[in-house]
Amino acid sequence: MMDLTASGQTPSAVVVRSVSEGVGRITLNRPGKRNAMTPEMFDLFNAAMRSHEADDEVRAVLILGEGAAFCAGGDLGMIEAANKGAVDADGLDLDFFQPGLITKPIICGINGACVGEGVAMALASDIVICGRSARFALPEVALGIPPVDIPLLAARRVGANHILEALLTGDWKDSGWAEKTGLVNEVVEDDMVTATAASLAQKIAGLPTSVVALVKSLVYEARGGVDPAALRREGAARRSRLRQAAIDRSVP
Repeated sequence: MMDLTASGQTPSAVVVRSVSEGVGRITLNRPGKRNAMTPEMFDLFNAAMRSHEADDEVRAVLILGEGAAFCAGGDLGMIEAANKGAVDADGLDLDFFQPGLITKPIICGINGACVGEGVAMALASDIVICGRSARFALPEVALGIPPVDIPLLAARRVGANHILEALLTGDWKDSGWAEKTGLVNEVVEDDMVTATAASLAQKIAGLPTSVVALVKSLVYEARGGVDPAALRREGAARRSRLRQAAIDRSVP
């Protein structure tokens, strides 16, 4: 199957979308600029994620970066234009940062540098694999850019002390720090990032879609401060509906 971007272009596009064996891939494809995000990339990424969410053949989503870096954050030219009002900064958002918008599990494979928006992608993903030489940085505060998504997303993965240190210092953090703080699930050798993340996505894609969606929603709703008793009742009711639907499908 030929890889196509969300707009139907070829793999030369800056964001490449593909679907294979139940896994929908989104690959940042601007390696010459370390996959720094441009307005076009935001649009293509959002379109690709919406396409995967709507596609019944896709049961897990895999995010990767082409080349030596995962994502160097926002393109400097874009940031400069946004600071001058030439680009609508409020429109530079990735839709999947919104809680509950994507019901399918999202796996992220990180190689090399992961900065700013790249870290936000990791925080918004459900399972993250990174290479041993991966490095992470959040320079937004030092640049005078108020990060809104990152502190909110970090609440579900990383302790307040760790994310505040990263945000307020802007220092580079290594893969050991990322694993210790919970930003990533597993550190592997650099040349195994894609294979490990893809294998995990493939395994999850083989699970019952409705059950996976339910489990994902319950985990994040619980961490969002919802009344545990009410959440348990709602989860039980939703589980019962799923079971009844399975029974109904099995009746000739």
